[in-house]
Amino acid sequence: MHSIMDIVANAFASLGSHILTDSEYQSIIKGWLNYYDVHVCSEKPYLTKAVDVLISLNEKNIIPNLTSLQKWWLLIANKKWIEKVEVNFPTLRTDFIVIDPLIEDKYENTYLLGILAGYLGLDTGVFEPAIKKSFAKKWEEIVEKNINILREYALEWAEKNTSAHMREYILWKQSPRTVTYGNKALAYGAIASELEYFSAYPMTPASTVLTEIVNSKKVTYLQAEDEIAVMNSALGASFTGARAMVATSGWGFALMTEALSFAAQAEFPIVAILSQRAGPSTGTPTYHEQSEIHYALVPTFGGGDHVVLIPSTMEEGYAMAGQALNIAQKYQTTVIILTDKQYSEGKVSVWELHATPVNRGKLLESPSTEYKRYELTEDGVSPYVRVGTENGDFIATSYEHDEYGATTEEMDMKVKMTEKRARKLENFYEKEGIKGYRVVNPDAKKMILTFSFTAYTAEAWVWENSEWGVIVITCLKPLDTRMRDMIIWLEKLVFVESNYSGQLEDYITKEFGLRFIPTLKIEHIRKYDLMPFFYEDFDSLK
Repeated sequence: MHSIMDIVANAFASLGSHILTDSEYQSIIKGWLNYYDVHVCSEKPYLTKAVDVLISLNEKNIIPNLTSLQKWWLLIANKKWIEKVEVNFPTLRTDFIVIDPLIEDKYENTYLLGILAGYLGLDTGVFEPAIKKSFAKKWEEIVEKNINILREYALEWAEKNTSAHMREYILWKQSPRTVTYGNKALAYGAIASELEYFSAYPMTPASTVLTEIVNSKKVTYLQAEDEIAVMNSALGASFTGARAMVATSGWGFALMTEALSFAAQAEFPIVAILSQRAGPSTGTPTYHEQSEIHYALVPTFGGGDHVVLIPSTMEEGYAMAGQALNIAQKYQTTVIILTDKQYSEGKVSVWELHATPVNRGKLLESPSTEYKRYELTEDGVSPYVRVGTENGDFIATSYEHDEYGATTEEMDMKVKMTEKRARKLENFYEKEGIKGYRVVNPDAKKMILTFSFTAYTAEAWVWENSEWGVIVITCLKPLDTRMRDMIIWLEKLVFVESNYSGQLEDYITKEFGLRFIPTLKIEHIRKYDLMPFFYEDFDSLK
């Protein structure tokens, strides 16, 4: 299923289309129901419940997805599956256009793809590069057989069923695009910004960050036995001066938090990708939810401060990975990149991705003989060295310490070190020259406030409903107070998030005191049914 829909997505992107995908699977291991939506559009990409073409690879997936297939649109499936379904669905062929060839070949996917190409009147050349890439690890004759099947069936169905309407809809003149997904954008954005060490234990939906790092062959990595080892190995790399990153989901992140508290005390730079999934505990591990916002804000015990970044587009994710590595080293702190299942695995068409230039902060190449690793400085950030640098010896400990790292319980030093660590992120936005949010349609008096992958669909909805705007959070901690200056003049603010308790709304309304603004009406839309936000979910705002 995934291979054929990846081929479709890449083919339409090569024609210049906007692509946005949604992959939902109960369990790949157990073989339960899986489906893969590819939304092809000419303007802004978004997710919608409405399906124009349904390609089904077995009978079990037909009935559940017919509720999404628009009436009198196209259903393509092997005849043996259609015959099993229409016994209990006698209006199937009158409600939909059904194309059901009898296929007894193991290359069923390719036959169905050929029918799709022929029905839409598309040159099979747009599919063939993706087929070659998808089957690159197989024998050449298998690749050629798949291409020949595609051409033969496409030609046959083009002569019978070309849909001029659909062909005009998809063949706009645009520059070719490529397709990427969130975990890949983060992995390669970090690599482009000189990531030096990565560690992870596979956990859905963060697993493919590790996959991409391994496949790149450009970064030293460790697939450890558990997340405790993952974080401690990464902190060991950070101790040496390396740019280090880990990736996990909530369950694994729980095992990392003791070491994160150590990192706060020892002032080790570290970047952690936290990809949310439906919980609590194991929850529904292959589905979407955004219930770890509060957890990301307070992941340590005993105090300490850190940064939480949230990418909402592939372009942001690529650049933000490098930005996170920079911030971690510049402020010698933890940076959490908060994502979710939808962002981690959703695929989107892009034109260009731009890496963030490397900034390693106060890295000393030639420290003096009086080098102090935890020197008390005005901005709270002390110079650091790579391990092995002459005169750069120091102690890193989880205990409170003096400027050299030697443990201490002296009260005056405890006060000074606590205040030093607290100064690091003061005036963060002024020092970084960035904003912690972006706004679509800033003149609107009614705003949707959201984050992550939901932003794609929210922006597309606002595009068609111009009385509304969108605020997209890109840095959750520290919050950018300029956002409050804009919000207080609004008539209505609607928080859109995928959790029951309204964690985003709770955090921002308290931080900004929004409940005390009498002219501002605050509402919310929350989903916790495992599904992402679709275009239709925003229609309740009309």
